[in-house]
Amino acid sequence: MDKADTPYDKAIDIFEGLLEQPLQKTVSGPLPLARAVGLATTSGYRAVAIAESEGLLSRSTEGAYLRGPSTLTAGLSALGFGEFALVAEPVLIRLRQSTRLTAFLGVLSDGTCAIGPFSSGRGTTFVTPRRHYSLPTAPSFDPDRLAEIALAHQFEAVAAQRAVISTVSERQNRQCVLGVLLPGAREGTGNELRSELAKAADLLCSHAEKPE
Repeated sequence: MDKADTPYDKAIDIFEGLLEQPLQKTVSGPLPLARAVGLATTSGYRAVAIAESEGLLSRSTEGAYLRGPSTLTAGLSALGFGEFALVAEPVLIRLRQSTRLTAFLGVLSDGTCAIGPFSSGRGTTFVTPRRHYSLPTAPSFDPDRLAEIALAHQFEAVAAQRAVISTVSERQNRQCVLGVLLPGAREGTGNELRSELAKAADLLCSHAEKPE
Protein backbone atom coordinates (compact mmCIF):
# COMPACT_ATOMS: atom_id res chain seq x y z
CA MET A 1 0.00 0.00 0.00
CA ASP A 2 1.30 3.41 -0.92
CA LYS A 3 2.33 5.48 2.13
CA ALA A 4 -0.01 8.32 1.18
CA ASP A 5 -2.98 5.91 1.30
CA THR A 6 -2.42 4.55 4.81
CA PRO A 7 -4.99 5.35 7.53
CA TYR A 8 -2.27 7.13 9.52
CA ASP A 9 -1.46 9.53 6.70
CA LYS A 10 -5.13 10.15 5.99
CA ALA A 11 -5.63 11.02 9.66
CA ILE A 12 -2.65 13.40 9.55
CA ASP A 13 -4.10 15.08 6.45
CA ILE A 14 -7.44 15.56 8.21
CA PHE A 15 -5.91 17.14 11.28
CA GLU A 16 -3.60 19.34 9.23
CA GLY A 17 -6.65 20.59 7.37
CA LEU A 18 -8.50 21.33 10.61
CA LEU A 19 -5.53 23.20 12.05
CA GLU A 20 -4.95 25.24 8.89
CA GLN A 21 -8.57 26.37 8.56
CA PRO A 22 -8.65 28.80 11.54
CA LEU A 23 -5.65 30.58 10.01
CA GLN A 24 -7.53 31.15 6.75
CA LYS A 25 -10.80 32.54 8.08
CA THR A 26 -12.92 32.80 11.20
CA VAL A 27 -14.77 29.54 11.85
CA SER A 28 -17.18 28.97 14.75
CA GLY A 29 -18.70 25.57 15.53
CA PRO A 30 -17.52 22.03 14.74
CA LEU A 31 -19.83 21.52 11.75
CA PRO A 32 -18.68 24.59 9.75
CA LEU A 33 -15.06 23.68 10.55
CA ALA A 34 -15.57 20.09 9.39
CA ARG A 35 -17.35 21.20 6.22
CA ALA A 36 -14.56 23.66 5.43
CA VAL A 37 -12.10 20.76 5.09
CA GLY A 38 -14.53 18.43 3.31
CA LEU A 39 -15.45 16.05 6.14
CA ALA A 40 -18.78 14.30 6.60
CA THR A 41 -20.88 15.38 9.58
CA THR A 42 -20.23 12.38 11.85
CA SER A 43 -16.51 11.99 11.17
CA GLY A 44 -16.09 15.77 11.18
CA TYR A 45 -17.61 16.20 14.63
CA ARG A 46 -15.42 13.39 15.92
CA ALA A 47 -12.22 14.79 14.40
CA VAL A 48 -12.91 18.30 15.73
CA ALA A 49 -13.71 16.94 19.20
CA ILE A 50 -10.48 14.92 19.29
CA ALA A 51 -8.44 17.89 18.09
CA GLU A 52 -9.95 20.13 20.77
CA SER A 53 -9.52 17.55 23.57
CA GLU A 54 -5.85 17.06 22.64
CA GLY A 55 -5.17 20.79 22.67
CA LEU A 56 -4.71 21.02 18.90
CA LEU A 57 -7.64 23.43 18.66
CA SER A 58 -8.95 26.03 21.10
CA ARG A 59 -11.59 28.77 21.08
CA SER A 60 -11.20 32.54 21.15
CA THR A 61 -13.27 34.69 23.51
CA GLU A 62 -15.69 35.16 20.59
CA GLY A 63 -16.04 31.38 20.10
CA ALA A 64 -13.96 31.15 16.92
CA TYR A 65 -11.54 28.26 16.49
CA LEU A 66 -7.83 28.92 16.88
CA ARG A 67 -4.82 26.65 16.96
CA GLY A 68 -4.56 25.14 20.41
CA PRO A 69 -1.75 25.13 22.99
CA SER A 70 -0.31 21.81 21.77
CA THR A 71 0.32 23.17 18.29
CA LEU A 72 1.59 26.48 19.66
CA THR A 73 4.09 24.69 21.91
CA ALA A 74 5.31 22.44 19.10
CA GLY A 75 5.58 25.25 16.57
CA LEU A 76 7.22 27.84 18.80
CA SER A 77 9.57 25.21 20.26
CA ALA A 78 10.69 24.30 16.75
CA LEU A 79 11.61 27.96 16.21
CA GLY A 80 13.34 28.20 19.60
CA PHE A 81 10.70 30.16 21.53
CA GLY A 82 8.61 27.47 23.21
CA GLU A 83 8.64 29.28 26.54
CA PHE A 84 6.08 31.80 25.22
CA ALA A 85 3.49 29.29 23.98
CA LEU A 86 1.46 28.78 27.15
CA VAL A 87 1.62 32.38 28.39
CA ALA A 88 0.90 34.20 25.13
CA GLU A 89 -2.91 34.01 25.02
CA PRO A 90 -3.81 36.16 28.08
CA VAL A 91 -1.18 38.75 27.11
CA LEU A 92 -2.52 38.90 23.54
CA ILE A 93 -6.12 39.23 24.75
CA ARG A 94 -5.13 42.02 27.11
CA LEU A 95 -3.20 43.83 24.37
CA ARG A 96 -6.12 43.47 21.96
CA GLN A 97 -8.56 44.82 24.54
CA SER A 98 -6.38 47.82 25.39
CA THR A 99 -5.67 48.75 21.75
CA ARG A 100 -8.76 47.32 19.95
CA LEU A 101 -6.34 46.04 17.32
CA THR A 102 -5.36 42.51 16.34
CA ALA A 103 -2.47 41.44 18.60
CA PHE A 104 -0.04 38.71 17.56
CA LEU A 105 3.11 36.84 18.47
CA GLY A 106 5.46 36.28 15.57
CA VAL A 107 8.97 35.22 14.59
CA LEU A 108 11.16 37.28 12.25
CA SER A 109 13.75 35.33 10.30
CA ASP A 110 15.50 35.75 6.93
CA GLY A 111 13.24 38.54 5.72
CA THR A 112 9.99 36.86 6.73
CA CYS A 113 7.49 37.15 9.57
CA ALA A 114 5.78 33.95 10.71
CA ILE A 115 2.59 34.68 12.65
CA GLY A 116 1.87 32.44 15.62
CA PRO A 117 -0.91 32.89 18.19
CA PHE A 118 -3.05 35.99 17.83
CA SER A 119 -6.15 37.71 19.22
CA SER A 120 -8.34 39.53 16.69
CA GLY A 121 -9.60 43.05 17.09
CA ARG A 122 -13.23 44.11 16.72
CA GLY A 123 -15.32 46.16 14.33
CA THR A 124 -13.30 48.06 11.76
CA THR A 125 -10.07 46.91 13.43
CA PHE A 126 -10.84 43.21 12.88
CA VAL A 127 -7.94 41.62 11.00
CA THR A 128 -7.14 37.94 10.63
CA PRO A 129 -3.42 37.73 9.88
CA ARG A 130 -1.89 35.42 7.33
CA ARG A 131 0.48 32.74 8.53
CA HIS A 132 3.51 34.11 6.67
CA TYR A 133 4.52 37.53 5.41
CA SER A 134 7.65 38.84 3.77
CA LEU A 135 9.38 41.98 4.99
CA PRO A 136 10.07 44.45 2.15
CA THR A 137 12.52 46.27 4.45
CA ALA A 138 14.33 45.20 7.60
CA PRO A 139 12.83 46.47 10.88
CA SER A 140 14.45 49.56 12.36
CA PHE A 141 14.08 49.29 16.13
CA ASP A 142 14.24 52.34 18.37
CA PRO A 143 16.00 52.35 21.79
CA ASP A 144 12.84 50.85 23.35
CA ARG A 145 13.03 47.89 20.94
CA LEU A 146 9.89 49.04 19.11
CA ALA A 147 9.51 49.27 15.34
CA GLU A 148 6.82 49.90 12.75
CA ILE A 149 7.10 47.47 9.87
CA ALA A 150 5.53 46.74 6.49
CA LEU A 151 4.25 43.23 5.85
CA ALA A 152 3.88 41.96 2.28
CA HIS A 153 2.25 38.85 0.95
CA GLN A 154 4.72 36.18 -0.07
CA PHE A 155 6.68 37.00 -3.23
CA GLU A 156 5.18 40.52 -3.40
CA ALA A 157 7.09 43.73 -2.77
CA VAL A 158 4.09 45.97 -1.98
CA ALA A 159 3.03 46.14 1.66
CA ALA A 160 -0.35 44.56 2.34
CA GLN A 161 -0.34 45.35 6.04
CA ARG A 162 1.51 47.42 8.58
CA ALA A 163 2.30 46.47 12.15
CA VAL A 164 3.99 47.81 15.25
CA ILE A 165 6.21 45.26 16.97
CA SER A 166 8.34 44.87 20.06
CA THR A 167 11.17 42.35 20.39
CA VAL A 168 10.68 39.94 23.30
CA SER A 169 13.55 37.51 22.61
CA GLU A 170 16.35 36.79 20.16
CA ARG A 171 17.96 33.44 19.29
CA GLN A 172 20.68 33.23 16.68
CA ASN A 173 19.18 34.76 13.50
CA ARG A 174 15.57 34.81 14.79
CA GLN A 175 13.58 37.38 16.74
CA CYS A 176 10.37 36.64 18.63
CA VAL A 177 8.16 39.72 18.51
CA LEU A 178 4.88 40.86 19.99
CA GLY A 179 2.88 43.16 17.75
CA VAL A 180 -0.39 44.72 16.65
CA LEU A 181 -1.70 44.99 13.10
CA LEU A 182 -2.66 48.50 12.00
CA PRO A 183 -5.97 48.95 10.13
CA GLY A 184 -5.40 49.00 6.36
CA ALA A 185 -2.01 50.39 5.40
CA ARG A 186 -2.13 53.21 7.92
CA GLU A 187 1.20 54.58 9.06
CA GLY A 188 2.13 56.28 12.27
CA THR A 189 1.63 55.22 15.86
CA GLY A 190 0.80 57.27 18.92
CA ASN A 191 2.52 57.19 22.27
CA GLU A 192 -0.42 55.39 23.88
CA LEU A 193 -0.21 52.48 21.45
CA ARG A 194 3.54 52.23 21.85
CA SER A 195 3.16 52.29 25.64
CA GLU A 196 0.56 49.49 25.61
CA LEU A 197 2.77 47.36 23.39
CA ALA A 198 5.83 47.90 25.56
CA LYS A 199 3.87 46.96 28.70
CA ALA A 200 2.53 43.82 27.05
CA ALA A 201 6.02 42.78 25.92
CA ASP A 202 7.35 43.20 29.47
CA LEU A 203 4.43 41.18 30.83
CA LEU A 204 4.99 38.36 28.34
CA CYS A 205 8.69 38.16 29.21
CA SER A 206 8.01 38.18 32.95
CA HIS A 207 5.53 35.29 32.68
CA ALA A 208 7.52 33.14 30.26
CA GLU A 209 9.35 30.05 31.46
CA LYS A 210 13.10 30.27 31.20
CA PRO A 211 14.41 28.21 28.24
CA GLU A 212 16.63 25.28 29.13
